[in-house]
Amino acid sequence: MEEEKQVEEQPTEQQKEAAEEPVSRQRAEFLTNEEMTVAALAHASVLLGFASGGLAGVAIAFLIWLVYREKSRYAAFQAMQALVFQLAWMAATIVAALAMALSILTICLIPLGLVLLLVVVALPFAGLFYGLYAAYETYYGADFLYWKVGEFVQQQMGSSEQ
Repeated sequence: MEEEKQVEEQPTEQQKEAAEEPVSRQRAEFLTNEEMTVAALAHASVLLGFASGGLAGVAIAFLIWLVYREKSRYAAFQAMQALVFQLAWMAATIVAALAMALSILTICLIPLGLVLLLVVVALPFAGLFYGLYAAYETYYGADFLYWKVGEFVQQQMGSSEQ
């Protein structure tokens, strides 16, 4: 009887092949391909912003929001989130750069200035990777929310609809 159990527990060839095949992620069924793609493009515009100092990414996200605000709530919300996130990230980078410059000018605060230098260098890359992750998630129809930004945009868009 133990031999029968051992035989039953061994996977068949079909099960082995199925386990080796990569599982592809399915796109959401409640959204159109266009909505998911446009939302992903709004978030991916952070790449253009990274290359242009932030301005091109903000402009693309704003244009997508303008075009889709009447057509798709999902695409418009994701575009507005991308816009606010990129604006906030630009502001944080500028503030960190100014604080770094001021602290380096003061002899006593040079160690703080060196730490802030690392922050100023890392901040744009962190924003880039976070924005590209958002693009990946929304390409598959996930209801992505940036930390703090998503809640803020939800509140603002919810109050404007009422």
